[in-house]
Amino acid sequence: MEVKRKKVHIVQLPQKVLREKSKDVPWPLIQEDIELAEQMIDHIDYSQEENQTMYRPGVGVAAVQYGILKNMFYVNVNEGKDKIIFRDVIINPKVIAFSEEKLALHHGEGCLSVKESWPNQEGFVKRRKTIKVEGYSYFEKKKKIWTVSGYVAIVFQHELDHLQGKLFIDHIDNKKPWFKEKNLITI
Repeated sequence: MEVKRKKVHIVQLPQKVLREKSKDVPWPLIQEDIELAEQMIDHIDYSQEENQTMYRPGVGVAAVQYGILKNMFYVNVNEGKDKIIFRDVIINPKVIAFSEEKLALHHGEGCLSVKESWPNQEGFVKRRKTIKVEGYSYFEKKKKIWTVSGYVAIVFQHELDHLQGKLFIDHIDNKKPWFKEKNLITI
């Protein structure tokens, strides 16, 4: 039996809501916020399925990408269904520490809210190698602290930016987009 999915609408540039700051979500969650979290989970998990054609594949999404200014995002980074690296909805996240070391994806970043045809999105997006984030775990139903590094740290920072009204393209040096400082780690 096939599951009937309601297709989500992803807000894309130049829509102004992407440039607004999100607001904290009351805890415990009300039904509306539970439904939003479940929508985020279903959307991203399904986008990663092999033969689906409904969505552009993603590893994370912030509520603002649906046009909802709430401080929450979902991340699902895995190596196939059997090896989950990180998977949770983070509510009211706050960065409490970060490393000095920086890293970037060697091929640059992308975003569900930025069409591939949008200008000036090629280049390194320099992020902290490791960050420590405090927030509420949707899956564990409690306040937690996560320390994430490498690719998961990049995804976290990408989603955290969304909550502040920023996009990955804001971090690209348009004059020297692929300039690699000596200490920049690329993965």
